[in-house]
Amino acid sequence: MIPDRVAEVLRGPAIMFAGTRDAGLRSTHTAVVGAVLHDDRRTVTFFVPESRATRLLGNLQDNGRIAFDFGWLTHEAYQLKGTYLASRPTTEEDLVRQEAYRKRLVTAVRQVFPEEIARPLALGLAYHPGVAVTFRVDEVYLQTPGPGAGTRMV
Repeated sequence: MIPDRVAEVLRGPAIMFAGTRDAGLRSTHTAVVGAVLHDDRRTVTFFVPESRATRLLGNLQDNGRIAFDFGWLTHEAYQLKGTYLASRPTTEEDLVRQEAYRKRLVTAVRQVFPEEIARPLALGLAYHPGVAVTFRVDEVYLQTPGPGAGTRMV
């Protein structure tokens, strides 16, 4: 389902955000601290700080719709739209994944920004305790700025 190039960018290091909407179509979003593409290439689990998850999870319980945005610092970006499947507290294994994600991200950000910007941008978000959110991907969009931005890929 998810094309090879999109999977490569999703594996990071990428800047990531998850967004939902409530019954009144008011959106909410939060920064994501790492993600896992499952072997079926249709299911993604991402990690958000528990302190930022209340509205996101409430909206998912209400309507089950999610938009997951991610991109490299080169501006290459994609959006996955999908259906909520489950959530759970993060595990020790998840924390190890998140630490590896943060280390790779800070290395990438340092190539573009000075240390005083790179470090808070990549490492500044408190991510523990956290919530792992799993969803099924229904649509994939190109979001890289340019003439193809917004094009549905799958």
